[in-house]
Amino acid sequence: MSEVEWSVENEIQLFYAMMGHKPVGVNKHFQMMFIHDKLSTSLNCELSSQTIWKKLETLYDLSALDESDKLPFPNDENDFNLPDGEFSDLLDEKSKVELKEDEKEGRGRGRPPKKEKERPDEGSRPDRIREIKDEDEDTPRRPGKRGRDSKPSSPAHTPSSKRRRN
Repeated sequence: MSEVEWSVENEIQLFYAMMGHKPVGVNKHFQMMFIHDKLSTSLNCELSSQTIWKKLETLYDLSALDESDKLPFPNDENDFNLPDGEFSDLLDEKSKVELKEDEKEGRGRGRPPKKEKERPDEGSRPDRIREIKDEDEDTPRRPGKRGRDSKPSSPAHTPSSKRRRN
């Protein structure tokens, strides 16, 4: 990658490359990728994106532009949690499996196994799977795609110019 001597012609090529791509905001690095590609093509030399960033910093106050291009909606980070109502059975199954694995590891280390709390079984997993499958059987299914050499079942699938006339 070579350093570019920024002449007026090279700056004009930079501005042409920036048309439609502003390197500020959340997607600034993606936009820089497009600018870098266009500018490298137009100058017929391989540039680093760092060289372009340095030139843009001499032309613009990029930090102020970044601040002015805030998201129009709040973007707070929250940890994701599955809803207990829908996934409590699966989460319980997972915790049971993890407890069993911990017991196996604990026995090898000389620790006594942990005891599980007994809960009334509200709905076992296989029963729930059967319920879901029964619900799926009520929904209509589309027929599968035909094979490559198969014939259509009705003449409506063939173009009108190729239909036979009786």
